[in-house]
Formats: sequence, C-alpha cells, structure tokens
Amino acid sequence: MRFSRLIPAAAAALLVLAGCQKQAEDAAPAACNRPADSAAAMAAMAQYEAEAIAAAEASRGAGQPAMWTLKDEDTKLYILGTVHLLRPDLDWRTAEIDQAIRSADTVVFEADTTSEQAGRELMKFFTSQGMFTDGTQLTSLLTPEETDQLKLALTELSLPIEAIQPMRPWYAALNLSIMQMTGEGFDPAAGVEMKIEADAKANGAAFEYLETVDQQLGEFAALDNCAQVDFLMMSAEALKQGTDVLDLLVSEWADGDVVGLGALMSSPEAFGSEAAYAALLTNRNARWTPLIAGMLDEPGTRLIAVGAGHLVGQDSVIAMLQAEGHEVTGP
Repeated sequence: MRFSRLIPAAAAALLVLAGCQKQAEDAAPAACNRPADSAAAMAAMAQYEAEAIAAAEASRGAGQPAMWTLKDEDTKLYILGTVHLLRPDLDWRTAEIDQAIRSADTVVFEADTTSEQAGRELMKFFTSQGMFTDGTQLTSLLTPEETDQLKLALTELSLPIEAIQPMRPWYAALNLSIMQMTGEGFDPAAGVEMKIEADAKANGAAFEYLETVDQQLGEFAALDNCAQVDFLMMSAEALKQGTDVLDLLVSEWADGDVVGLGALMSSPEAFGSEAAYAALLTNRNARWTPLIAGMLDEPGTRLIAVGAGHLVGQDSVIAMLQAEGHEVTGP
C-alpha cells in the first residue's frame, strides 16, 4: 500500500483547510521542476510508507475513538477526534461519547459547513479561489508526463480531463478525492460531526467554530502552484490505489490508536511536503490552541469535535496545549 498518496486526499476530503489570508497564486505558465533523482526520492518515500504502516498496524488503542478532557474549577472541555466521512454501517458511538454530547452546553466544530450562509460562502470561495478566472488550463501547470498520469487516473472515475481543466490544482484534487470516497461508500451524512450536530441541536446546545470557511480552505488556496500540483498528483495516484489506506485510517481512529494514527499522519512526509503539512495541520493547530485554552475562562461544558489528525503526534493540538502547561487527560 502507498499511504502517502492517499493522506492528502483523505485530509482534503475532511475539509482540513480572514482578514490577512494570502490570495491564491496567479497561474504560472510553466510546469514545476521535479527532483533530479526522482527514483531515489520515490525509494525513500516507499521506505517511509512501509515503516509508517507497519508502526500503525503494530500499535493498539483502547477499542473506541479517543477523547481527551481539559478542565478547571468551573469549566470542562471534552476534545474528541473525528472522521468527517464514514461508511454508514460503522458503529463508533460509546457511552462516554454520548455522555459528552448530552452534557455539552456548547459544541465546537472546526468550521460552519452546514448552514445556508456557509453554503453561500463555500460557493463564493470555490468560484473565486478554486477556479482559474483568466482562461488558464490546469494542464498548463503539468509536465506532459503528469498530464498523461492524470488522464489515466481519471479513468477510475470515468471523468474526462476537460471536466477539471478550469480548476486550480488544489480544487481539482479536492473534487477527485471526494468523488473517489463517496463512490466507495463513504458518506458525509454518516460523518461524526453530522451525527453530533443532530443530537446537540435536539439537546438545545449552542454551536461555536474555530475558524471560518475562508481560513480553512484558504490554507489550500495559498499553497504555491508547485505544491498544489504535488497535492493533485498524489490525489490522482490515490484513485488508482483505492481506499485501503483510508480504511486503515478509519480503523486506527475507531480503535483509539493515537500512536498508530500519529505514525500515519503526523509528519511532512505523510502529506508530500512541508508546505502541505503546514497548511493542512500545523498552521491550523497553532491557530486553534489559544482559542481552546481561552475556553477555560468561560464556565460550562463544551464538546470540541475536530478531525482526528489534529489531535495526534508531536505537532497536535493536544501536544501544543500540554506544552503551554495545560493538564490534558486522555489516551
């Protein structure tokens, strides 16, 4: 299995990406340069992939999704790692998670992606930052070899390359990833946040968000063209690899195996580049950490439910909170 080809696709489909946000780079007419010794780079990546998968498969969790707590004398924060798209038949609910949902005065998600206003903001963002507006074609950023590889990968979706020619590379990659996963039975309606939101609304809970749509997706759009092309080509490769690794990620999450999940996700190699790793995880973790710590100043109970990849490894929100001296209890 070639997991690094799927991690960016999985993270993108989870929508894991204001003011001072950088604008998407104008299209560059030239294809990006690639490492001279690509064979050596591929061999090193293959070794990394094998070691990460072996570490994940050798590790074991508590048999249920991981949840942490952070509290003081009048505030309790539950921090739950989630998966945004799941197969509908997966039973992940536990008594502890149900109790956290029931007791929460407020539920905190990454961003509002379900309201009518959020829908309008998403469409505006995709139109302005996800599409070329000057007639540029996606393949003008690719080498001839990459174009051929992309065309071959698109046959997995019975999709002609003309369908994605007007898209910037990051947006094309996101669309391909979502199409692949929904085609394989992963359903946003079965995702953890959707289930929590329905229950929390029934309980009368309030909702808060750690970032805006522009902040979240702006991390994608602000990647330079070469990083976006790398992301696209990894997502294209994932179309040929299938969903084996995504199933492994979900299995590690459902088992609460934070060590195994961290082995798969918490490194730049897992996302193909330092830039993508920062955009998808570390930049956002650093932005969220003080917001979460600040919630201790308000009495009550909150359930913070964010993608599980943000809560594992050395650059996680949990690690950042602990580094600031907060006592976070959990796995």
